[in-house]
Amino acid sequence: MRRMVSAVCTAAALVGVPAAPAAAKAGAAGATVTYAVTAGSLPPGLTLPAQSSGPGTVITGNPTQAGTFDFTVKATDGNLTSTLAYQITVTVQGLPDQLQCSTANGSFLINGTCVLPDSIAGRAYQGHLPTSHNAGGTIGIISGALPAGLSLFSTFGPSGALVSGTPTTATNVNNTYDFTVQGTGDLGQPLYQAYQITVDPDQPLVIVLPGVGSTLSSGTVGEAYAQNFFLSGGAAPYTWAVVGGQLPPGLALRTFSDPRDADDELAGTPTTAGTYTFTMRLTDFIGQQATQQFSLTVNP
Repeated sequence: MRRMVSAVCTAAALVGVPAAPAAAKAGAAGATVTYAVTAGSLPPGLTLPAQSSGPGTVITGNPTQAGTFDFTVKATDGNLTSTLAYQITVTVQGLPDQLQCSTANGSFLINGTCVLPDSIAGRAYQGHLPTSHNAGGTIGIISGALPAGLSLFSTFGPSGALVSGTPTTATNVNNTYDFTVQGTGDLGQPLYQAYQITVDPDQPLVIVLPGVGSTLSSGTVGEAYAQNFFLSGGAAPYTWAVVGGQLPPGLALRTFSDPRDADDELAGTPTTAGTYTFTMRLTDFIGQQATQQFSLTVNP
């Protein structure tokens, strides 16, 4: 008796990653079932056993070539035969999982070190260490140390690893701690990154006036101008913004040097004479805010 099966079974695999799609049989069971590819071909690197004594067989190996491969398998079980069409798609494995330094989480990559948002002594803290695959893995500190009161979970899920806890008063001279982590990503890739975290004292966020006060040094039409803004307290990173009034035409906020003190400089070449009043708002990582009104005269 001969039975023909017209269905198509599909499977997926990655180049260089062990694969094991299954080929099953149906109907009466004999002691041994033989299998043969009667049309098409398996992806290079994969093989189909010639026989099996179980309820099916498994195609195994490490695929070496990307592409879509169609083939037909014939199973023979005593006087019974069956054929089934299969399709396996082999894709190239993507970039390896990596620890990311994400500005969305308040972190900045500076000279190869991921500088995490500042923590504040005595306040609960969370510092995120996301990975590119958003999957999961294991991680640990291999050099340096976290501030007292903070810890790093040894396993992580799709949202990434997490430094958390409540830091106590800083114990080193500059309140800054360097540490390096190593781990394994979702597909076994090694993870490695140097980090830095600072413990700040619990102080209110304040805009510190420059030496000339809230009336800034005057500018002149057609001449380059620059004025920095200053702060104390809070927790980095910080962001400055104009929330009221008007800047002199030709001037705009920009980051002077530290990416963790964004838009802390008013600079450019003024184009229109006049006296301009505007309000600056400063925001830190934990959401504290401070505002200050300034005025600036541009001479003809």
